[in-house]
Amino acid sequence: MGDPLRMQRWLRAVVGSLALAAIFFNATAVVVREGQVVMITRFGRPLRAAIQPGLHWKLPWPIDGAALLDMRRRVYETGHTEMLTRDKKNIIARTFVVWRIGDPLTFTQAIGISGDTAAGAEGKLDGLLTNAAIGTLGGHDLSALVSTNPADLQVDQIESELLASTAPVAQRNYGVTVEQIRLERIALPEENVRAVFDQMRAERRQFAAKYEAEGDLEASRIRSEAMLEAAHIRAKADEEAARIRGESAAEIAKTYADAHRVDPELYRFTRSLDSLSKVVGGNTSLILRTDSEPFSLLQSK
Repeated sequence: MGDPLRMQRWLRAVVGSLALAAIFFNATAVVVREGQVVMITRFGRPLRAAIQPGLHWKLPWPIDGAALLDMRRRVYETGHTEMLTRDKKNIIARTFVVWRIGDPLTFTQAIGISGDTAAGAEGKLDGLLTNAAIGTLGGHDLSALVSTNPADLQVDQIESELLASTAPVAQRNYGVTVEQIRLERIALPEENVRAVFDQMRAERRQFAAKYEAEGDLEASRIRSEAMLEAAHIRAKADEEAARIRGESAAEIAKTYADAHRVDPELYRFTRSLDSLSKVVGGNTSLILRTDSEPFSLLQSK
């Protein structure tokens, strides 16, 4: 009987010790995973941040507490904000920002650890972005945002200015690292749409007039060059034709001379036939003396 009782007591002691150890471990151990940070608080005040993934320790509650912070990047879209450009044009702008927790201790002190910390941080960022957008866009004309001339657009520069004016304040005051700011949408109030369209039409008309003038100038140049080239070609052709006609006439004269030298009678006979064929056609009626040349050929021998 003694041995079983002793065994039961030993088992109870072991189980109790394990239970106490589990409770103590659960109360003091903190497990940090990749992409997370655990903020250790003492009596509700931020004490330190457990950043490295792995097992960390703290005092049991109610002395120390632990709050989980998500260190991954987030995207926040601001609301539509109406503002004035440097040339006194009203626009409605909407931006988005890529942010993450950069300094967990500053973030916790500024935002807190209760409730939705991401929403609290984005509320702070919304105010920063609105003020930065009003100040930055107020230093640029509307053509820097909306223009048919690519040389006037300065969207990249404006976004860089927004980031430069927002990121240091967010990091210093809220422990938030702002990595990127982009203009998501630019719109115009209804009363400004017509004026912008009129301006765009005027710019397009200027471009069209410029292109038409350049086209007319180029067309005149091409026509002048073509006319000069055509005159040059015609002159060469006329020169070549005159040369060929001269050579042909010389060849014909030489042929006639050779024929006359070989047989004068045959030469006169063939020349008379040529003259007769040129004078008398199919419907020609002539009354001429037949004893004159070359019509003497018509008499039968």
